[in-house]
Amino acid sequence: MTPEMLKGFYRIAVFILGASIALLFVVKPDTAEFVVTVLTIGIGAALLVLVILTSRYFNK
Repeated sequence: MTPEMLKGFYRIAVFILGASIALLFVVKPDTAEFVVTVLTIGIGAALLVLVILTSRYFNK
């Protein structure tokens, strides 16, 4: 995997995570939007961890 590709995935993960965290303060709890926002935070965090682990694996 090329470093440019990893950098692109990193930027996507940070964007998803940042936007989701910002939306968390806007949406009301106990709504469907809140659940989707929390799930999106999980997806963004998982993608970020995956990118970091992949980056460390390929840099060895």
